[in-house]
Amino acid sequence: MNYIKLVFRLKDRYQESFIAELMDMDFYGFEQFDNRLIAYVEKPRYNDSNRELIEQLIAVYPDAKFIEMEDMEEQNWNEEWEKTIQPQVIGRFLVRPTWSSVKPSESQILLEIDPKMAFGTGYHATTRLILNRLSTIDFKGKNVMDAGTGTGILAIAGIKLGAQKAIGFDVDKWSKVNAVENALINGVNEKVEIRFGSTDQIGENELFDVTLANINRNVILEIIPFLVQHTKPGGDICLTGLLDSDEEIIRKRLVDQPVSLTAKTQEDEWILLHLKKQ
Repeated sequence: MNYIKLVFRLKDRYQESFIAELMDMDFYGFEQFDNRLIAYVEKPRYNDSNRELIEQLIAVYPDAKFIEMEDMEEQNWNEEWEKTIQPQVIGRFLVRPTWSSVKPSESQILLEIDPKMAFGTGYHATTRLILNRLSTIDFKGKNVMDAGTGTGILAIAGIKLGAQKAIGFDVDKWSKVNAVENALINGVNEKVEIRFGSTDQIGENELFDVTLANINRNVILEIIPFLVQHTKPGGDICLTGLLDSDEEIIRKRLVDQPVSLTAKTQEDEWILLHLKKQ
């Protein structure tokens, strides 16, 4: 079977939702870069209807552009993709894909992730930012909320740092399956609960000691009051998925919230804001 390779210019913050749309058109292989997205589809499935839908999608997303299309010979996509996902050390963690045999040192905490898609593998700056920041938080005996959990990597990391319970939720169906699998792989499945849906998956009276959100600016702006409301006084809130150009608007949204800024960290153009609930 031959494949079609499509290359798009698309801001990182929009790639997740763009991929979801392409998956509905039977695309199933993706490579993500800062402002570039590569998508693969079986040649017979790339028809006039899909082309029109893609043109409509490009018109919706700011600064999106179709760059090129290429016919591809059949190859072992899993093997090629696995070559791009290598173990890496992030703060106290050794993050490795399930096909790697690299061993953690005595001082490292192993996070083993089977990435069904590219989100939450540690290869994006925002995931690195928040994993590094987690090492500064006392998780012992605490409850964690992971908003937009993806692969579940942050919920799992919280448990491995000593949390007693972590609840993650995500609106993407693949996250429910993938995050549950990753919790099982890491031996923390009894302490990690993954819910499919949005903020409505958190009960009115559920409160957390540590709240984590690695999503994107627009979603974070919308749910900041929710995140603060469900964090206990004295609790930690880490927000990322944000560009440095987003900082001002996020700070304005926080003005009327009972939080203080503990720290800001940055990698390239990406930032993380660490807040403390008052």
